[in-house]
Order: sequence, then structure tokens, then C-alpha cells
Amino acid sequence: MNAFNSQKFSQADFIYIQEDLNSQYISYKESIKKKPSTEVTMKFHNIISPNTSNIEIYSHKVSNYLYIGPYESTLSFPIHDLLFEDSGIDSLVISIVDKKDSTSHTIEQEATFEFWKQNKTTNIWFLPFRNYDEKTGTSVGYTVSIN
Repeated sequence: MNAFNSQKFSQADFIYIQEDLNSQYISYKESIKKKPSTEVTMKFHNIISPNTSNIEIYSHKVSNYLYIGPYESTLSFPIHDLLFEDSGIDSLVISIVDKKDSTSHTIEQEATFEFWKQNKTTNIWFLPFRNYDEKTGTSVGYTVSIN
């Protein structure tokens, strides 16, 4: 997880942060019931997560967590249909959270990708190290493909 930024928290801070994030996520899940939504599938490649980890996926497009739950290499979850607008372009913050160690491994980047396309699988390819992206002039730690 060399492309990720890691942060270890005290147990009290870790619990407080996780409760706050889960509250935000629950609100988002409730809002999905009131708006058009679609089930999407994401696959994560080139990563080995700790055994007791959760994954948190935050969308800059909707300014909310799309998924918080146990890490699995393939996830399916509902998203608001507005994420498909503007060619499905988004920028995600992805955190692998080690509950046992109170540590968060987070990857965020300014580069945007097409993440959301109906009836397609989004593949996220984590890089072993951050690489320079000439298009944005920033570094990237993952790339995205859709199939």
C-alpha cells in the first residue's frame, strides 16, 4: 500500500471518526431510497488488505460516502443515478481501514476518471507507487477501467 497515506489513530479518536462516517453513510443510504438509483459493481486490483479491514469509498461528485463496509475485492452497492451524469466522471477517496490496528490507509487524487457507467463494472487498479500524471500535473495512485 505504498501509494496510500497511512494514519494511526488513538482508540478513542478512531471510534469517534468511524461513528461520524457511518452516520454520514447511513444518511446517504436513506437518501438513495428517495431518488433514482442503480446497483454498481467495483473490482479492486493489486491490493492486499488487512484481514479485519473495512473499505470506505467517498465521491467528490456527491460529497458523500457511497460505501462503507467490509473490504472485498468485488463490491456491489447502489448509487444515485446523478453519478452517471457528465459521462460518469468522478474523483474518489478510497480508505482501507484496519479496525484492529485503528489505522486508515487512504488514497486520494485530483485526477478524475469515468467511474460510473450503467451495467458496467468499474475496475480500480492500485499502483505500487504514486506516479506523475501529465494530464493533471499531479500524482496518481490508482487508475480506472470500465468493462
